[in-house]
Amino acid sequence: MDDPDAVARQIDALLDAYDRELEYFESTAALLTPLMRELITAIDAAFADPTDPQILQGARNARARYVAALASLRPLLDDWVRIRGSNARAWEAEYAMNDLQYARLEQLAARETALALGRDEFDRLQRLVRSRLLLFEEAT
Repeated sequence: MDDPDAVARQIDALLDAYDRELEYFESTAALLTPLMRELITAIDAAFADPTDPQILQGARNARARYVAALASLRPLLDDWVRIRGSNARAWEAEYAMNDLQYARLEQLAARETALALGRDEFDRLQRLVRSRLLLFEEAT
């Protein structure tokens, strides 16, 4: 039989990973959402008036800020990929959790549900950025 302390430490590690995964989405969304909105607006303005060099430069600057932000997230993304799915693994360990761990799992799940409500907007912005940025790159 497994050492109960070792099992508890493993479960705590799973819960920590679940917490980090949620934090990563929160911080990524907080950083990228305003930049994505700015980039979409700037690209739309450039499409509306493609002859204005100042507007085109504004779109290029918005793109540069967005790309720099993505690059700054690289270390976080590497860890995020490593721990992705931690919520499912935590739920699989539910049967072995003590009351405190289970309460933490429920808190994390509630937080994830609340984040999911805003995730649609983040995903929508990402789709718009991908499509508009591709068109912008082709046009300029």
